[in-house]
Amino acid sequence: MIDTKALKDKILDLAMRGKLTPQDPNDEPASELLKRIKAEKEKLINQKKIKREKNGSEIFQGDDGLHYEKFADETIKEIEVPYELPEGWAWARISQFAQAKGGKRVPKGMNLQAIKTLYPYLRVTDMKEETILLDKLLYASESIWEKIKGYTINNEDIYLTIAGTIGRAGSVPLELNNSLLTENALKIINYSPMNKSYLIKALNSNVAQNQFNNLFKQVAQPKLSIKSTLSTLIPIPPLAEQIRIVDRLSEGMELVKLIELEQHDLQELSSRLKKLVLDGAMQGTLLPQNSDDEPASILLDKIRAEKQKLFKEGKIKKKDLEEIQPTLDEDNAYYQNQPIGWTQTQLKTVIVLTSGRDLPSDKYYDDCKTGVPYITGANNFSKDTINTNRYTCEPETLAYKGNILLSVKGTIGKIAQSPYEKAHIARQIMAIDSLLMSSSFVKYFLEWKVPYLQFLARSMIPGISRTDILNLTILCPPLNEQYRIVGLLTLIYQYIESIELSV
Repeated sequence: MIDTKALKDKILDLAMRGKLTPQDPNDEPASELLKRIKAEKEKLINQKKIKREKNGSEIFQGDDGLHYEKFADETIKEIEVPYELPEGWAWARISQFAQAKGGKRVPKGMNLQAIKTLYPYLRVTDMKEETILLDKLLYASESIWEKIKGYTINNEDIYLTIAGTIGRAGSVPLELNNSLLTENALKIINYSPMNKSYLIKALNSNVAQNQFNNLFKQVAQPKLSIKSTLSTLIPIPPLAEQIRIVDRLSEGMELVKLIELEQHDLQELSSRLKKLVLDGAMQGTLLPQNSDDEPASILLDKIRAEKQKLFKEGKIKKKDLEEIQPTLDEDNAYYQNQPIGWTQTQLKTVIVLTSGRDLPSDKYYDDCKTGVPYITGANNFSKDTINTNRYTCEPETLAYKGNILLSVKGTIGKIAQSPYEKAHIARQIMAIDSLLMSSSFVKYFLEWKVPYLQFLARSMIPGISRTDILNLTILCPPLNEQYRIVGLLTLIYQYIESIELSV
């Protein structure tokens, strides 16, 4: 599959380097545009419409090819620019052509509401895709408006998120003109002839985002300031070139959207194909049965004997020996016709399940490979394996190499097999020892049951219990049949995924 986010970033980066559109030597150079902006700025200062910066600056390139910054007090210092620009372009700080003002938080003791009023309140969560999303918009009451009405943003301004999600830029739709603005965003007021759409693209490009990230890392509080935002360097093309860039970017992004739609459709088809194949595999209709296979009932007897052996050795607990009688639930509609040699039972019969447990913070550490890995949650799952940089020397609930790990809190249904000889698992994880069953078959079975488990987990904080997993009804095939099913499923999945990758 094409990484469309990376593709968008690359197209935007090419635009900011002047490589997306051909340069026109007849364009008025950006240096002249910046001179006109400087004159307009002085005019606005004299009219007291904007304030003069304490020590404003402008950037120029010397005869030696280096870049310098000249301040209002006449001092000059050499600066490093992100990269070289085409002829006729120039670097400028945001402060040279725009102002920035912050928003305001809702007064203490007062709350926003979903019921529409005359006063929309724009939050960072609403600021996506270079616009404002309307589906979860909240509104202020008149009493809130009266207290913070000086902190609005209009459709000529550019918003920039400065906390939570850093550096997301966009514009406000006309119908939300003069909305109240969150304290976690700035409004950038462009008082120059600079193209607004170009500025939004520049702010969302790597050249600005890298500077935002560097500034963000240098402060104790996780928030961009007005001062640091205004100091950001932006590549300034000639004005005519700005318009050409915006047009070309619009065309390029439309093509990327088409790719995204095609890939989404393909992923939907792939998911349906996988589900169809998995349905057949778990119901015994994917492959013809082999009458020479040892029936699953004998396999279950062997598993019971194995559990008794492990119990006597102290490796499992008495509760792991208990079996629950199969009961029909709404998910068992799949098991109408049981193939010969297969046995319907519950998952508890054929596995040993270990629930995770959280460790106190003084019992684990990061990036020091001493002790055993500590698997904390779904964030440790990477495709079909596990990765963690957290370790502990005092493990309590262990998963072993080859155990199937299932995320059961927060994110439900991430599945992988542990690559570690031993690992401690947190409460967000359960480990499954498939005993004499094919571990890959059990893994496919759990994948098949994920939608049902997610249905069971519906709550404010999604989670499933041991009982939810142990009560799952499984149609257990003969062991040889399990291996054949796994082999065919693996081949079919690989074929489907190869089609996805080829797009």
